[in-house]
This record gives sequence, structure tokens and C-alpha cells, in this order.
Amino acid sequence: MAEAEERMLVVSAHAADFCSRAGGTIATYARRGWKVRALDLTYGERGESGSLWRERSATTVDEVKKVREAEARAAAQILGAEIWFLDFDDNPLIIDRKRMLRLVAEIRDLRPSIVLTHWVRDPLNPDHVTTAQATIRACHYASAPGVSPETTPSGYPRIFLFEPSVPTNDLSRFRPDTYIDITEVFDLKLRALKELRTQETLPEWYTMYGQLRGFQARNAGLGGKETKYAEAYKRFTPWVGAAFP
Repeated sequence: MAEAEERMLVVSAHAADFCSRAGGTIATYARRGWKVRALDLTYGERGESGSLWRERSATTVDEVKKVREAEARAAAQILGAEIWFLDFDDNPLIIDRKRMLRLVAEIRDLRPSIVLTHWVRDPLNPDHVTTAQATIRACHYASAPGVSPETTPSGYPRIFLFEPSVPTNDLSRFRPDTYIDITEVFDLKLRALKELRTQETLPEWYTMYGQLRGFQARNAGLGGKETKYAEAYKRFTPWVGAAFP
């Protein structure tokens, strides 16, 4: 059981990304007593809410945001995480100096030991790449005393990068080196995904990818026969220790 001060930050480009990519990991760590916060930079109101725009010709951006926020809050509650929204606007997502310093402030506020965010290459969704780059930079700036010196610098967290766009992530050259067994909490992830009704394909896609990553984990000898579902990551920060992990 982790100590109460252990914290994880999941930086998500859009309303659903934290759940689809890392929902099982979030639920696993929340069960262990960690404080887990999902930080949604946008609601995905323009790029990932096509079903809402097609259903109602009178839909406004604000209306779409409200729907996506409600869905994401419901999903986060199921997983055991808190969720905050920065409302930076998507398609395109732009990170200027003011927004970068807001990210730095969020990291210093939570002081996470683990940060999860997007993979650094995703030609089908530039917002994911922008989020990955901004998060990595913000972790560095958050540890620098001269950046926003009125607040206390945080330590540099361990960073893990999750799945790019599926089912086309081979275009993104994603080669995971870390697998988290989510078999025991997969039912929670599936329930949370079903709350994200605007993107109705998510339960099917991430069930298949969960099974694929579970197979890869078993094949690599990283889990027993009981590992049916897993989530995959690429380490950004290296392992440092007196022995191999």
C-alpha cells in the first residue's frame, strides 16, 4: 500500500484520453491509495465530438463542452480519480507562455512522483503531440527554481507516455517498454469508457487493445496466464538504481 502522499498526474489532451489510454492504471493506483488527478487540457469540443455536432445542427461549442465535461467527470469518478479542466481549446491546441506557466503551476500544486501523458508522435492528432511536448517541458520548468520563483519548485517526476491514436498507432512508431496489468480493474475501465458516450467506439477499441497489450505482456514474461488486459507505455525518464528493476 502506497503512502498517502504518493501522487500521480495524468495530462490528457481531450476529455476522454485519460480514460481510454490510462484508465486501468488510474484505477489500479487509486486502489493502492494514491491521489490521482486527471488534467484535461481541452474538452475535445471540436476534434473529438463529431457525434454531437452531427446530431444537432444548433449545437454550440459551450453546449458541447458541458456534455464532454459531464462525461469525463463520470468516468473519473468510476476510476477513483479527481479531474480538473484547463479549457485551452482544441483543434488546434496552442500552448503559449501563459499556458505553459499554468501547467507548471499545476505540477507544483500536485507534486506528482509519476506523470502520464501522450506519446510524442501522432500524425493523426497534433493536439496529442502538443500535449506531450508541453507536459515534458512543464515538468522540467516545474523543477527549475528560477521559473515562477514565487512558488516552490517540485521534484522531477517519472514520466511515462501512453498509446497514441488507435487503431492506427503503428503510424506513430510507438514501441512500448512498460506494461501495467489492469486485469483486476478492467471492468472499471470499461464502465468508465461507456460513460464517454460521445465517442461510442472507445469501449470496443480499448477492449481489443487491452487484450493485445495483455498478450504482449504475457509473451514477454511480464505477467502470468491470468494477465488478460494491460496498458502499454514508453518510459521517458530512465530507470536509475543499484540493480535492474
